[in-house]
Amino acid sequence: MKIAELPFLERPVLELLNLQQHRDAPDRDYAGYGWARVDRLWLAVGEEPGMRLDDALVLALHSADDGEAIPDDVELEFELPGAAPVSVLASAFLERWLPKLPRASAVVLALCNPFDAVLRRPAGADATIHYGLGDVESWREDGERIILTADAWRTV
Repeated sequence: MKIAELPFLERPVLELLNLQQHRDAPDRDYAGYGWARVDRLWLAVGEEPGMRLDDALVLALHSADDGEAIPDDVELEFELPGAAPVSVLASAFLERWLPKLPRASAVVLALCNPFDAVLRRPAGADATIHYGLGDVESWREDGERIILTADAWRTV
């Protein structure tokens, strides 16, 4: 399957980030993917209040559980219904998909980065891209505020 043929679709943000129902801990089995535009979200480290981002395009992606440690990339895995999972490098995926998606002030990768890869700017990217180091977890505070947490946040 070609990268452009992957079913990377727009989804409601609460569904995309697995926030439809209250949960006390991250769902380690959730491997959903897709994209959503959000008016506002926060990027946080630990219990800090976080940095507010307005007009963000959120890309939910899943890193391969058995992926290799690559210093400047992350191996993505797409679980496809009725087919074997497909692996692709984040750099190749972003170069192919970012130009097809709506423009926003910021792009946020809701993507676990278990080996703390330092991602490069994809060709043609015109917005700041935020990505986490370590696990990225999604939370919802007071029923409204969407928060993504990571060990640290970086931009490209």
